[in-house]
Amino acid sequence: MLDIAFINARIVDGTGTPWQRGCVGVHDGRIVQVGSNGDLPEAANVIDVDDHVLCPGFIDSHSHSDLSVLENPESSAKIMQGVTTENVGLDSLSVAPISDRNKEQWQISLSGLDGILNRAWDWNSFSSYLDRVDAAMPSVNISSYVGLGTVRLDVMGMENRPPTAAELRRMKESIAECMQQGARGISAGLIYTPNKYQSTEELIALAKTAASYDGLFDVHMRNEADHMTEALDEIIHIARESGIRVMITHFKARGRRNWGSGRKHLDTIDRARQEGVDISIAQYPYTANSTLMHVVVPPWYHSRGMDGMLKALVEEREQVKKDMLTTDGWENFSEVMGWENIYVSSVNKPQNSWCEGLSAVQIGERLHCSPEDAILDLLIDERLAVGLLGFGMSEEDVIEGIKHPSMCVITDGLLSGKKPHPRTYAAFPRFLARYVREKHILTLEEAVRKMTFNTARRLRMKHKGLILQGMDADIVVFDEQRILDVNSFEEPRIHPQGIDLVCVNGEIVVRDGVHTGARPGRTIRDH
Repeated sequence: MLDIAFINARIVDGTGTPWQRGCVGVHDGRIVQVGSNGDLPEAANVIDVDDHVLCPGFIDSHSHSDLSVLENPESSAKIMQGVTTENVGLDSLSVAPISDRNKEQWQISLSGLDGILNRAWDWNSFSSYLDRVDAAMPSVNISSYVGLGTVRLDVMGMENRPPTAAELRRMKESIAECMQQGARGISAGLIYTPNKYQSTEELIALAKTAASYDGLFDVHMRNEADHMTEALDEIIHIARESGIRVMITHFKARGRRNWGSGRKHLDTIDRARQEGVDISIAQYPYTANSTLMHVVVPPWYHSRGMDGMLKALVEEREQVKKDMLTTDGWENFSEVMGWENIYVSSVNKPQNSWCEGLSAVQIGERLHCSPEDAILDLLIDERLAVGLLGFGMSEEDVIEGIKHPSMCVITDGLLSGKKPHPRTYAAFPRFLARYVREKHILTLEEAVRKMTFNTARRLRMKHKGLILQGMDADIVVFDEQRILDVNSFEEPRIHPQGIDLVCVNGEIVVRDGVHTGARPGRTIRDH
């Protein structure tokens, strides 16, 4: 007997081929039959999909739920938009492996991104972190990269220098150990400390280790604005020299003066692909980005460590502000986008919550000071636990990325603060509503592929991403005519409409837009 029989479904199977009307049978957490209505055996639970779309569960390859999944394992922000699998450890900033001596500094460094966990980081190794996730019994599946910044921190701290031969060997050994423990690959965030201090040659050496395990190199490039051409060339060079597979994460062209350059960069990627470089892109369907506010501070202050940087913001304020006007050697967010387009998305202290949702200019006006001073004072008071929301991309470039055959949909969603980026709650429904139903940029089948199988294939998740016999029963049912992101930048914490049902590993987690309380997720460690 089947556990669940879905009948009268429009099956979009994830391959990109035209949908077919039929039924899907689930037993013991797997899809055991896909066929025509009437073909299925008896089932304990028969669900009439009523001609709505049934497709694979959405896979978010760029998630920042590393800590929130431990504290809020219901994972409502993601599961309610149809995400059944989240991949964490992005932007070089995984939470493992981590030694006890570095935990406090790393917690401070990541607080503006991942928030603050109200419990001890009681893990050190990569596998012990995944064990903690399994023990939390999340509603979604979780996989993880190992962050190159995390690995470097554990070996070299925040020092801005090349590694010794012994240090490089230790970093390679750490990556190998994490890959053996289930990492999907390595991640880079080449604007974040200490990953930004790694040279091209160091990155090639580390990428070779991950490549020997068929790992993916998921990379936030050194520059996504004025020097994106050079940044992209670096990543293609690393891929060629190391043999690693590459995902350019949150593909974008930032800053009004760079609008329209997306097609040029995609042409560069296509040429590399034609020459045998295995490179793809990931993207969220918005024209605003979100990150750590302390990226507005020049990188040479970060090399002092978090406490050293905070001290400089107090004692060397005028020099810091002068350096914040420079553009050499770093991507200057405030210069590229303007302070009027940089908003505070999250803080930690209740007394500063009034800043959330306001721009640096607006905060400065209220405090009767410059935007720079307003943000630097906030960083000091919050000990860097401030999130940034920036408006700096064009929809033309977003659409160019969406049309690329390798593209994977992501949220890149930060969960901390009262006003996170709305993508955290609705990136996948927005992709379907805006770029399939409204703008007709993609067919439904093409869009679903970019949300499911494209991602599963890149992450080497062999049991995810397809409605096919033998695959894990991660399933989403939605109304193609109703699915919609109903949140906004002013009110981001609102779940989308049109998601009828979400099934994870054969258990129903969302039914009629309501979380059932089920938590059948598990970590993915196999390759």
